[in-house]
Amino acid sequence: MKTATAKSNASLSAPFFYMVTFEIDPQDEKDFNEIYDTEHIPNILQVDGVLQVIRVRDAEPTPQGWLKYSALYLMTQPDLPTTPRWKAKSDLGRWAPVIRPRVKARRQRLGAVVANASRSK
Repeated sequence: MKTATAKSNASLSAPFFYMVTFEIDPQDEKDFNEIYDTEHIPNILQVDGVLQVIRVRDAEPTPQGWLKYSALYLMTQPDLPTTPRWKAKSDLGRWAPVIRPRVKARRQRLGAVVANASRSK
C-alpha cells in the first residue's frame, strides 16, 4: 500500500472532513441524485478549501424503507461548513427548495483526516 498520489494529492492536503448522511424516500432518489451531482456538488466545489467530494449509498435501506446516502467532503479547514461562503453555495439552485424539504433525516460529522491510503498500480 502506498499513500494516494496524482489527482488524489488533493485529499492528502485535506486535513479535515465533513460527512453528511441523508435518509430519503426511494421515490425521491432520482431527483436527489440528479440535483446533488449536477448542482450541489459543483456549487460546493467552488468554495475555497473544498478539495474533493465522495458520495456513497448504503446497501440496505433503513427499517422505515428510506435510502441512506452519505457525502464525504475533504477540506482544508475544520469550520468550512459553518462559513457564510459554504452556506451561500449550498443554498444555490434546487438543493434548498426541492431536496431539503424531502430529506427524512440528516446526520453530520466533522473531524480530522488521520490517514489516506490507496493501492499502488
